[in-house]
Amino acid sequence: MVGTLRLLVALAAAYAQCAHAQNATVPTGAGTDPAWLEYDAPFAQLIPPIFRVLLMIALGIVGFGTDLHVLQHWGMNIWSNAGPSRLPVHHTVQSTRETLRESGAIALYVLAGAHCAWLFLCWALYRVSVDPVNHERTLIAQGWEVVALAGLLAFWFIPNPFWHAQRSSMRLLSRIFSLSLNQTIQFSDVIFADVLTSFAKVLGDVWLSLVVVAYSVYGVPVTERLLWSQQASLAVPLLISVPYLVRFRQCLSEYRTSSPLGRTSRSKRPLYNALKYASAFPVIWLSAWQRKTPDTQIPGEPGHHALFVSMHGLVQILWLVAVLFNTLFSFWWDLTNDWGLDLLLPSSLMAYRTVHLPELHRRSESRTHVLRADDDDGIELSARPAHARRGSILRVPEKPLPLPTTVYYGFIVVNLVLRFTWSLKLSSHLQYLVEWQRGLLLLEALELIRRTVWILLRVEWELVKREALS
Repeated sequence: MVGTLRLLVALAAAYAQCAHAQNATVPTGAGTDPAWLEYDAPFAQLIPPIFRVLLMIALGIVGFGTDLHVLQHWGMNIWSNAGPSRLPVHHTVQSTRETLRESGAIALYVLAGAHCAWLFLCWALYRVSVDPVNHERTLIAQGWEVVALAGLLAFWFIPNPFWHAQRSSMRLLSRIFSLSLNQTIQFSDVIFADVLTSFAKVLGDVWLSLVVVAYSVYGVPVTERLLWSQQASLAVPLLISVPYLVRFRQCLSEYRTSSPLGRTSRSKRPLYNALKYASAFPVIWLSAWQRKTPDTQIPGEPGHHALFVSMHGLVQILWLVAVLFNTLFSFWWDLTNDWGLDLLLPSSLMAYRTVHLPELHRRSESRTHVLRADDDDGIELSARPAHARRGSILRVPEKPLPLPTTVYYGFIVVNLVLRFTWSLKLSSHLQYLVEWQRGLLLLEALELIRRTVWILLRVEWELVKREALS
């Protein structure tokens, strides 16, 4: 992980040195480019990329702390020292303070608070150091951006009161960035890697942050036009793709290490899951292609303009199809596989219409309903009286619903709305619009909220499956 960071900084430094030597910090014609005229430079100057990245990291820490707190209240905190209660779970009768203490969320809240305090201090010093006339960066202001980043990096690598949690995070990072296809994938690896996908667009800002760091090393001030032009760099879609590559590799590893479960072939579910993550790549790269403009054609060859316009229209259609496929497939997978809900399965509608409550109380030694908790992984959930209930469109009676149905429906709506929002957010070419620039932090924050909600029901379904196996 540290080696990767050094490589990225070295690449950014090499770019900065080359650009400075060639005196090419601003692309020709940038001042007349319509996209530049729509760029919301004042907002970008108010909160530069480095501060956006660090703020989103702090928000992600708060989100996971909230997950631990809520799961502890539900009796489902699989990361607590005591472990979760057995199904059916009930809300704990502990006080709010006791629940918060035992959940482990306090340390995360304090850690996020320390991040924010340092971030606000450096941001305030940055704001008082910018040029008072045109609000552009000075070298001093630029230095405070670098100090903010360096300070938090040092905080994570130097022993401190949060050293245990930070070392656990670093171990998880080293596991999920492994290239081995024979690695056994643990549940925490999946959760951490999925959280990383919610930071995918934030990683695009990481490149801009590295450019600022590299220019600071060479004592060259960074302009907003330079950062605007760097949004079209090949490094941006490459970094955005990294989290999806990580999950794609995990799915292949899960398939390679899974046992046939007494059948002739392995479960195909990990491969379908890999397809879901692979479907994000067309969205990312087609969007990156659309950032090109007809002005990039070769002068003196007007035929290239018509060809570019024609190709641009085709790529836009393909991009829209890719967005719809990725969003709908991901939403369906969230509900059906990650949350174990039957809402979008045709068989669920039929079962909901034909189920009769009196039949649920008939005890039979031979009656066992096989529910493929992870599609076809063969997990069996018996129709036990403790789990018997009225038929629901959410889950068949044999699959427990430990939480009120309103919780599931509310989370489904939140997930659907924010899924579409995030799919558009992966498309960097849409950020030319002023309203998207001003909504940059909001969209990234909403995705982290969606991920916080997703983790709650993902853990709930994992607990249901573990109960079945026990």
